[in-house]
Amino acid sequence: MNVYFIPLASGRFEPYYEQEGADEPTPAGQPSPGTFARLTARFSQVIRDAERDGDEDGPDPPRTTAMSRLKRRMMGWVAERVAEQRLLWQLRRTDRATLHVPEDMDPATALRLLHRGLQKDADRHLRLLMVHSLGLLASAPFVVLPGPNLFGYFFTFTVVGHFLAFRGARRGGSTVMWDVAPHPALTSLGRAVTTAPPERHRLILEAAEQLRLPRVARFVERMAARPA
Repeated sequence: MNVYFIPLASGRFEPYYEQEGADEPTPAGQPSPGTFARLTARFSQVIRDAERDGDEDGPDPPRTTAMSRLKRRMMGWVAERVAEQRLLWQLRRTDRATLHVPEDMDPATALRLLHRGLQKDADRHLRLLMVHSLGLLASAPFVVLPGPNLFGYFFTFTVVGHFLAFRGARRGGSTVMWDVAPHPALTSLGRAVTTAPPERHRLILEAAEQLRLPRVARFVERMAARPA
């Protein structure tokens, strides 16, 4: 498993994982019948819908209903969360991983920052899991209403997503064996994020091509705009 330590600003890094093809974060083994198995199946369907419909830029098509616009925006939000959380989901079933870092970064420092970030992720996802579980219970009455149950979609995704992310963060910080490898494209990316637009966008795209990660440019632009 290859993980990339993406530089977003001076001293600020974010681990990133990308894999082409189907890699839905379902629990290992054959799920047994029950509430969690149904939630997981629904969760996988939400991800498929979001990555099909929610990763489209631009204005809403004409003659769309308010419900359709709301669903499109929600699926766009879900698609972004999938990109952010997929690394933690995959760490649940990984024993060894390589952390690619900029060439000028000390490996021990990289691992220390990674483990600190994974601990923060585990704490945050556990808190959000408890909050959104209450939201999932509160959304149950909307099942009887006609049309798509957007509240159920939303809280199904967040509850299962936070649960899997919590488990992945815990495993990534305690069980996974990490190797550290320098990557020149990440060094270029670190320089790109400190460059003024529009040159910045071009340099980020060039670094993304060197990394062979088609979605990383969008991830960098979105995450670099957020406060630390």
